[in-house]
Parts: sequence; C-alpha cells; structure tokens
Amino acid sequence: MRLRCYRRSETTAATPRVSWRCGFRVVAVFAAILAITACGSGGGGGSGAPVTFSLQAEARSPSQINLSWTPHPGLTTVVFSRYEAHRNGVFLFSTSPQNTSGSNSELDPNTQYCYIVYASSLILGVLGRSNEICAVTPDTAPWRLETVDNAAISVGSKSLANDSANGLHVSYRRGDGIVYATNTSGQWASTLIDNATGGFDNPAIALGTTGAIHISYNDPASGALKHATNASGSWVISPIDTTGSGSAIALDSANHIHVSYVGNNQFGSFLSYANNLAGSWNVEFVTPASGVSSTALAIDAGGAAHVAYVEGSALCYVRYATNASGTWVDNTVIASNTGCAAAIALDASGKAHIVYRQLFDLIYATNASGTWVTISVDQLEWVGIPDVSITRDLLGALHVSYVDHNADLKYATNSSGSWEKFYIDTRGYVGMGNAVRVNNNGSVHITYYDTTNAKLKHAADR
Repeated sequence: MRLRCYRRSETTAATPRVSWRCGFRVVAVFAAILAITACGSGGGGGSGAPVTFSLQAEARSPSQINLSWTPHPGLTTVVFSRYEAHRNGVFLFSTSPQNTSGSNSELDPNTQYCYIVYASSLILGVLGRSNEICAVTPDTAPWRLETVDNAAISVGSKSLANDSANGLHVSYRRGDGIVYATNTSGQWASTLIDNATGGFDNPAIALGTTGAIHISYNDPASGALKHATNASGSWVISPIDTTGSGSAIALDSANHIHVSYVGNNQFGSFLSYANNLAGSWNVEFVTPASGVSSTALAIDAGGAAHVAYVEGSALCYVRYATNASGTWVDNTVIASNTGCAAAIALDASGKAHIVYRQLFDLIYATNASGTWVTISVDQLEWVGIPDVSITRDLLGALHVSYVDHNADLKYATNSSGSWEKFYIDTRGYVGMGNAVRVNNNGSVHITYYDTTNAKLKHAADR
C-alpha cells in the first residue's frame, strides 16, 4: 500500500490555512473501501453501521461546540483505525482511536448543528458509529453592530474616548495614515490627521474638558512619538520624543497632557513618561527595567499618573508604576506568565483596577483594599488574543472588553455586584484592538477590528 498526500493552501481575510488531503493506492479489492474512509469523504457513508458508542455535544459558545464520546469497543486494537466526526452529513475531522473528544469552532450563533462520529478502519471500513446528536449555539447579546470605517487596517485598545454629550471619538490606522473618526454628527465621519503610513503601532486618544482631541502615535518613518490635537481649531502635530511606541494618553483636570510609552535606545525598551505641565514636553525614564512592550495610563484627581505596563514578549510580566507619592514607585509585579497587554482604570479614591490575560483566564486585579487582590473573571480553553480594555461608569461599576480563545469579542461587567459575561460579536475573527467606554446615559460602547472583513466596527448595547 502506498500513501500519497497533497498539500492545499487556502487564503482567507483572517489567516492563510494549509490542509492536507491523502489518498491510497492498493490492490483492487480494497480500493472502494479506501475511497470512502481514507480521505474523510464519508459524508455519512457509514450511516447503516450499528450504534456502538455514545456521543455528547456541548455548545460552548456562539461559535464553538465541543464533542465527546465513549470509546468504540476494541478500536484501539484495530490497525489503521480512527474516529471520523461528521457535521450535518459532511466530514468534519478525524482523531486517533485513543482520542474521544474534539471541538468544532467558527460556527454561527443561534444555529443548530448535528453530529455523528464513526469508528473506522482503513482496511475494514466503518466498524460502528455513535448516535446522532444536535446542539444549538447560543445567541450573542442583542447589541447593535455597525461599521466605522471599512478601510481601517488596525485599531488599539486605547483608541476610544467619549465626551460629555455622549459622542464617541476614535483614532486608528488606515492605509493612508493616522485617522480620527467621530459620530457627534449622528453618523461616523473620519479625518486623515497624518499621512504617516506603515508600522503596526496603534494611536491612543484622549479628550480635554473643552472637548479638544489629543492623539499620541508613533511615526513609522522617523520612529518619533508624536502628539496631534485640534485644540486650536485645526490639527497641529508636534513631536513628544525622538522615539516612542505603545503609548497611552490622558489629560488631568487642568487639561495638562500626560503620555506613557515605550522609549527605545541602544540598551533596550524602557517605560517612559512625558507631560507638558511646564508648557513644553518633559520626558523621563520611569524604570531601568528593559523589555517593556506596552503601556496603559490613568490620571487621578490630584494629577498623578498611574501606569499598567507589560514587560517581556510572548509571555509577559504585568507591572504597575505611579508617581502619586511625588516620585516614581515601580516595584510591583502583579503577575507573570501573562498575555502582553494590560488596561487600567482608577476609582474615585485613586485606587487602580487592572485587567489582563493570564494563560487560560481573564484576570482582574485591584489594590483598593491596600494590597493587590486578583480575581479570575472568565476561564478560557486556551491562550488567545491578549487585547483588553477597562472603564468605570458614573456609579463605580467596571466594564471590560476582551477577546476569547476563538477570537470572539466578549464583554464583562460587575454592575450587578458580581461579574457577568456576554458574547458581543462571534462572526469571524473579531475583537482585536477592542476598547470600551460608558456614556453618561449608561450606554456601553466598544470599538474593535473585524479582521475577517477588514473593518473597524462599533458595538453598542442600546
């Protein structure tokens, strides 16, 4: 018997995929059997086989159903044997005879899917099958989804702000440069701020009490960290530092600008901070620790800066630094082995509330009690996109947006007194660069990137 395998590539908007299709050439007596079983083309071809084991299906999320089954008697002793899972009569996947579970993802919400698993041998054909079982994926939350810009190429978790009149403001990258968009007119309208094209670092945005927009971003051509504002009535761009990425921007009650970012030099990447309290930019390194990759910033009522940042790559450390005492204190490692992103919000007392991903959990950490306490908000099945965002509403409740292991956009809040979780968008590869804000009327808004359809989108709960 000779095994021949063929490689087939598929390119989607989300990611290129490679699959393998195998065929067997054997003596004529086995050819018909192998044409059905070897390539997973059974399509229910063994439907007349006896039911010899039991199948269960669990709708794990609006885009995922998990399957598990009892073993077919003696299958592990049969040569060239395997299990074949079929969905709605079409081959789905195969597993070894030792494996009695599998997962089906990239499904649509509120949809029924039916499954049968076959026990088969390449030599003997179908030996038995499971019962057929159907499951309905749960629906997503009834949020309103809309497109902000179908030419956007990326957006970040610090790219959304809201004003006192409940208008939304977003900064992001497009193929032609740095862009600002707002829905204050009732419809989304965008403006090109800087034709700084290329690069992967996303801009950050903040609003002053006068309604002026402030955006910090990296210029890919020069590597400089820049600041753009329309405070004068037209857009003015100025440099903050000769180098800088991973920035976050915030304003204090006196409309002074504060920026945290990653400063780079020949010795590494360091947590840096800049403000314009004196009328011009004052830049300083916060910590000598190298390997910083992303920052998040909040300013308390006294004008002090609080920074959550990550150090490392692949698996990172989440750290917290503040100058609330008058000098920078940076000796708190909140967690290790985390996803390389974190978000921060402050309460009325200036205490920090931080969210981040840690392997299979979404973690919330706070020092509100005087010491750091961590809580697992959501448990996930494997490591996914680390992008997270957090905000606090007028009543003090926290709101978090994040991405689960299936690249589905989720939202969590403790407004009821305990953490509740909701799926917002599960169609495709969505949720990157998510950012959440709550308006004065209590409505929740999330902006995020839909990679499958290459769009910047907005989700609202009302």
